[in-house]
Amino acid sequence: MTSVANRFLSVDPHMKNAFSSTVKFDMGPAGPSPLARVPASRKTDINEAVEVAIRANPPREWELDVRALTSSRKWLQNYGLKKGRLQLNQILPAIGFKLSDEFDETLKKPVSSRYGGGLFRHLMRADGKTFNVSCSKDKLIQLEKRLLQAIYLFRRRLEWLTTESRRTFGVVEERAVTVVLDIRNMSPQQFDQYRTALERVLREQVSQLAKFNLIRASEDIQLYSPDCAPVSHDTLENAIQWLWNLDRLAPVSNTSATEAILAALSDQHNEAVYLFTEGTSIDSGKEVLLEKVSTAKTKVPINVVSFNCDSSNTIKFLKDFVKTTGGKFHAYAVVMELDAYEAQPADGVTSKANILLRRKTFGGIPAGAGVREDVVLVFEEMEQARNNLAQVRMLIENAPDPNRASKGIDPDLPQAVCGRDEQYMSSREWLDIYGLNSRKLGLYDVLSGVAFKHQDGVVDVMHRPATDTQTDAVVQQKLINARYCEQFPVVRWKDGRVVHVQVTPEVHRSYEERVMVALNKIQQRVDWLNQGSRALFGTLCEDQLYVLVDTSASMQPSLGFVKQKLFVLMQEQLRHKKKFNIVTFNSKAAAWKDRLVDVSERSLQSAWSWVQNLSCWGSTNTYAAIQLAMSDPQTQAIYLLSDGRPDQPPKSIIAQVHMKQHIPIHTISFNCEDREANQFLFDLSEATGGRYHYFNDRGKPVDQPESWESVDIKLLKEEMRRGFENLDKLADLRDECTSLAWKRETDSLRQSIETAREVKEGLSRSAMPPLDPKDLYRPNTPPHPPATPPPPRPSSAGPSVSRTSHRSDGPPDVSDSLAPARPTPPP
Repeated sequence: MTSVANRFLSVDPHMKNAFSSTVKFDMGPAGPSPLARVPASRKTDINEAVEVAIRANPPREWELDVRALTSSRKWLQNYGLKKGRLQLNQILPAIGFKLSDEFDETLKKPVSSRYGGGLFRHLMRADGKTFNVSCSKDKLIQLEKRLLQAIYLFRRRLEWLTTESRRTFGVVEERAVTVVLDIRNMSPQQFDQYRTALERVLREQVSQLAKFNLIRASEDIQLYSPDCAPVSHDTLENAIQWLWNLDRLAPVSNTSATEAILAALSDQHNEAVYLFTEGTSIDSGKEVLLEKVSTAKTKVPINVVSFNCDSSNTIKFLKDFVKTTGGKFHAYAVVMELDAYEAQPADGVTSKANILLRRKTFGGIPAGAGVREDVVLVFEEMEQARNNLAQVRMLIENAPDPNRASKGIDPDLPQAVCGRDEQYMSSREWLDIYGLNSRKLGLYDVLSGVAFKHQDGVVDVMHRPATDTQTDAVVQQKLINARYCEQFPVVRWKDGRVVHVQVTPEVHRSYEERVMVALNKIQQRVDWLNQGSRALFGTLCEDQLYVLVDTSASMQPSLGFVKQKLFVLMQEQLRHKKKFNIVTFNSKAAAWKDRLVDVSERSLQSAWSWVQNLSCWGSTNTYAAIQLAMSDPQTQAIYLLSDGRPDQPPKSIIAQVHMKQHIPIHTISFNCEDREANQFLFDLSEATGGRYHYFNDRGKPVDQPESWESVDIKLLKEEMRRGFENLDKLADLRDECTSLAWKRETDSLRQSIETAREVKEGLSRSAMPPLDPKDLYRPNTPPHPPATPPPPRPSSAGPSVSRTSHRSDGPPDVSDSLAPARPTPPP
C-alpha cells in the first residue's frame, strides 16, 4: 500500500508537498502566465514533444502526406520549408525589412538606416544581414502555428521512415521493380528473418506499385515470373508463397548474384533493381559484378539493401557500387530477438483470456553503414524548422501586445484592470482586452471596408443659376434608383441601413486567419480554467478575500478532495494575494482567524494545518458564514463553496446581504444537483455582482439550465461561438458574391454571343438585293444613250442649272454626275 501511495504522490508534486513532514510554499513573485508560450531559449530533446504532442507508439494509420513512396529529397520539394515559405530568409522579408548598413558607392562612405532608437526589434539572418521586424504579434503567432504544423509533419515522416518495412528495406520509389534475393550461408533462424522482412516489404510497399518480380540468385536462377508481373492480390499472395517455398540450402556460386542482376536488367519493363543481400556471396565476385554491370546495355538504377551484413569492407564496397549504378544503399542488422507476450481480447463465450507468444526482433544500423540520406534530410529540415520556431517565439515574447497597449484599451476600463496580469482577471475583464471586439474582429468591422451605401430615392441635384445676379445654385429634386443592386449581396447594417458588400476570397482568408488566432487564444484560456485549483474555485481576482467552505454532513464523501484542492489553491493563487481568511460552516460558522491575515509562508502553513483537521457534521448555516465574512471591513470579495440548500430561506439571505455593504459573493456549486440550491447560488452571485461557478466530478446534469454554467467559461464559449458564426456568415457572403460574379460573367458572355449571332444573321439577311456581277465593273466605253429620252422636268422660277451646281459644300452626287446632261428649257 505504501508503494501505491508513493506512486500517487509522485504524479502530483502539490500532493507530495502537502503530505510531507515540512510543507513549503513558494512566496516568490508570480511568474509569467501559464498561457504564455515556451521560452525560445529552452532547448528541447528530440524525444521531447514540447511543440507538438506525439504519442510514444505511432499509429498504424499514416497520413497521406506522410506515406508517399518517394525519396526525401522529392518529398521535401512538396512539403519542405521552402515550399511553405517558412525558411528564415523567406520569413524575414514578410515580417520586416532589411536594415541597410552598407558602403554607398556614390557617396563613397558607409550609410546606415536610422529609424529611431529602439523603434523596431532586430533579427539577424544567417548571412549576417539584420532585419527590422515591423509586423504585428498576431502574424508572428500565425507563423508559429505554421512552423509547429511543419515540425509535426517532419516528425511523422521520420517515424514512417524508421518503422515497419522502411526500417529494414528503405523506401521503394519506382513503379516497376525486380528484387534479387542473394542468400548464402544463413542459419534457419536468419533465413526466416530474411523472408519475414521481404514479405513485409511485399505487403506494405510493393502492393502499391504497378509491376514487380522476384529472382533467387543461385546456380540455377529461380524466377517468380519470366517478366515483371502486374501487382494484384493474387500475384502478391503467389509471390509470398513462392518466397516461403525457397530452399535455404540451394547451391550458390560466386557469380550467382551477378547473373541474377543481369537477368533482371534484361527485362524491359524494369525501372529499378533491388539487390537484397546478406553480403557473403558478393565478397568473392566483386570484380565480376562491377565489370558485368558497367558493360550492360540496359542502364537502370541498381539499389542495394544489406541485411545482417557484419563485414565493414563488404558494406564499403556496396556503398561504392551503388554510386556507379545511380542507386541508393540501405543497411539493417538484427541485434537480438526476444519473446513477448501480448494480451488479446477475452473470449466472449468462455471468458478466457487470450495470451499470444510472439517473437520480436530488435535491430539497427550496422557498423560502417551510416545513417541513410532519407532520414538525414528530413531530420535536418526539422532542425531548421525548430531553429526558426525558436526565433519566432523569441520575437513573440518581446513583441508588445497590441491589445494591452494604451491606444488599444478601452478608456472606460478601470486602471487596475489594465495593469493586472491576465491570470488574475475574470473572463469579462479578459474579453474586454483580448476579445473579438477589442481586436476589431467583429463581422461589421471586416465588412466596413468592403461595404457601400445603397442609394434609392429622391436626391437633390444642383443646377447653374439662370441669371448672373443669382449666386446660389438651383436645387431640383430627382428620383433615382440604384442600377447595380442585384449584382451585390444585401446586408442589414447594425443601425438598420441597407448596404451592399463585395467579399472576395482574399478578404475572407485574411479575416479567417486573424479570427482563428483569437479563437485559439480563447480556447487556451478555457482549457487553463479547467485545470488545477481553477477547476473548482475559479479565478481569484481580488487581493483581500474570504473563502467559505461547506462542511455539513453531506460533504463527508468529498471532504478529502476539497482539502486537496484547497492546498492547490494556496499554492497556485492564494500565495500571490495580500490577505486571506478561511471559514467553514455546518450548523455553526467557524473561522481560521478572526480577521483577514497577511499572506506569508507561515500563515499558509498554519492555514493548511487547520484545514487538515476539518470534519463534516450538522446542517448548512450559510448565512452565518456570510455574515462573519462581511463583518470584516477589509473584505473585498467572498468565495462561497456549498453543495446544498441553506438552512435559512434563500430570499431572506439575499435580502439581508443587500442591507450590508456591497461586497461581491462568488458562489461555487460543488456536486450539487438540487435545482433550488443551484438557483439560490446563481441568484446570490447575480445580486451581489459576483460570478457563479459550477463543478461536478460526475459530469454536468442533463436537466441543468444553461444559465447555471460557470460564468467565466460560459462567456468564453459564447465569444467563440460568435466568432465561428461570424466566419460562417462571411463565408456565405463570399459564396454569394462569387455566385453573383459568375452569373454576371455568364450573362455577359451569353449577351456577347447573342449579339455576335444577331450581327451575323443581320449580314446574311441584308435588305439590299444581291448585286449583279455585271454592275460591279463598268466598261470603258461610254454608256449608250437611252432609246427614248426622258420627258423634261418642269422648271422653277429663275435660272435653271444642273443639280450638281448646287453642291458647293459637299461631295458631288455620284448618280447625278453620271447622268447625261439635260437640255435647257426655253424661256
